[in-house]
Amino acid sequence: MLKSYMMKKILLLIMSVFMVSWLFSQSLELFYEGELMDPLDEITLTAHPDSGMMIIDTLDVKNISSATLDVICVREILETIEGAVNTFCWGGQCYPPFVDTSSTPTTIAPQAISYEFSGDHSPNGFVGITKVKYTFYNMANPDDNTIIIVNYDASETNSIKDNSAQYSLSKAYPNPANNFVSVDYYQKGNSEARIAIFNLLGSKVKEIELAKSFGTLTINTSDFIEGIYFYSLLINNEASQTQKLIIKH
Repeated sequence: MLKSYMMKKILLLIMSVFMVSWLFSQSLELFYEGELMDPLDEITLTAHPDSGMMIIDTLDVKNISSATLDVICVREILETIEGAVNTFCWGGQCYPPFVDTSSTPTTIAPQAISYEFSGDHSPNGFVGITKVKYTFYNMANPDDNTIIIVNYDASETNSIKDNSAQYSLSKAYPNPANNFVSVDYYQKGNSEARIAIFNLLGSKVKEIELAKSFGTLTINTSDFIEGIYFYSLLINNEASQTQKLIIKH
């Protein structure tokens, strides 16, 4: 009896040491909209199936260690809906739907935060939930990682208002863009409409008023710094649709 009790105490002690060692070995933390996430936390984005691209771009990765780290992002699609398209950006590059691991790491200095990640999902009119796991790991030690799960919920019954019949904003072309990029737009009615472009930090870098209710807008991007941007169709100062733009000179 005493021997069994001592064995249990030893096992508990070993497990405690292991857990403490594991916690202190982790160099990465995730923040969603500025809030610290627990490992394997889940985030849910909701939109109507016809509402266009669903974007998670406020998921930030912090290096809490005292060393500079090269961090890789791995995407794993746990569940999906046939016809939907899922992609992600990391390390200054955006990857096609069939690529799950970033070929380029993001270098994060000690105690610094990377804002480079974005996860993009296009329901393409199909109803259902796509569940995606994102793992961010230290290239020097893949066991040093942090994980989050995102549920892209394209449901007919969610509370997001469907403006697809009233407004539309096309994907940019060409994308990546160099000196010029074009987008097609449509807005029903006589609302005040503009297209605004934002960088990854959410700062507005350009805004153009739309004189017509539909047409093609060509934008000079020669003075843009290379990187990832987002552009929105603003109707009466509210974003009706948002798409992603990549600048490469």
